[in-house]
Amino acid sequence: MDHDQALAAGIAALGSTVGVDTEFMRVRTFHPIPALYQLAADTGVLLVDAQAAATFAPLKALLLDPARAKIMHACSEDLEVIAVHLGLRPVNLLDTQLAHAFLTPEYSAGYVKLVDHYLGRTLSQHETRSDWLARPLSDAQIRYAREDAAYLVPIWERQRDALDRCGRLKWFEEDMRRVLSTSPETPDTWYRTIKAVWRLSRRELAVLRSLTRWRELEARRRDVPRAWVAADERLTILARRDELRANDVASVLPRRVAARYGKALARAHRAGLEDPEPPARIPPPLKRAATTVVKEMRHQAGETAARLGVAKELIARKRDLEALYRHYRDHRMLPDWFGGWRAEVLGVALEDLLRKAL
Repeated sequence: MDHDQALAAGIAALGSTVGVDTEFMRVRTFHPIPALYQLAADTGVLLVDAQAAATFAPLKALLLDPARAKIMHACSEDLEVIAVHLGLRPVNLLDTQLAHAFLTPEYSAGYVKLVDHYLGRTLSQHETRSDWLARPLSDAQIRYAREDAAYLVPIWERQRDALDRCGRLKWFEEDMRRVLSTSPETPDTWYRTIKAVWRLSRRELAVLRSLTRWRELEARRRDVPRAWVAADERLTILARRDELRANDVASVLPRRVAARYGKALARAHRAGLEDPEPPARIPPPLKRAATTVVKEMRHQAGETAARLGVAKELIARKRDLEALYRHYRDHRMLPDWFGGWRAEVLGVALEDLLRKAL
């Protein structure tokens, strides 16, 4: 299936609910290289060569059609592939891994496990790391690719019924909206992900933001991994300097890298120093008294998750509860993102705990 006309005919036959999976390669590149799309329904599995000379307009239309449900499993990497290749984010998307977390205590169950759990079938995953860019695909690759999508719809159908019976379908739909509305990191925000960045002053953060912005754009331009340009920890060292000349870069970065990028890094460093609006400082780790409160919050959340029979990660992740603690400490109210079903099952208990502690 390697041209738009045939693709349109194949997609038209799939119906209103379609399983979607991708195969891709990313070893020496910044972006994933799309290799294959698998589209599954009762009629079978349609394999779409992502390397074909085509506009993929029918596939784009499917992914953006609000009337047709798209079923994925652990969708984050698939969403990245689709964004890079097709320039869009699917609508009416449902993730079987997330749905499973609302039905069992398991948060990151794999596709093979879900096939066994919901359908009683055993799959092998021996082609996971094969060369998906090779053409033609082997019989084993084709068999794996079909299996990797074929059971998405029947799994979801069983999950949907189970979610509906226990009154959690709206909870799941709420979280899917959150997943799809979450913005990926950008060249201007990547600096916030770097380890121990809270130690830097606002001026140093402005420099680090400028350096990481340059690094992100250069890695994307060359389509190489970030670390091939400059590792996070090296940029943090440079950001602490009051001045940076091209010759100074060699003391921090490998000689060949410094020779190639010394002038560019010096310019980015200077731009950060001259930034009229340095970013706000990153909150430091919580102190002991606060961590004790967060620990109590996690215990309360864990007990609630156990009582409900859902994965505790949905409501008891440490980083989320630390953010909740900080927000309540500063504003004396729970954050908006903790609304909906989370506030319904846990809001009163956590607010009482925080009120007493603070």
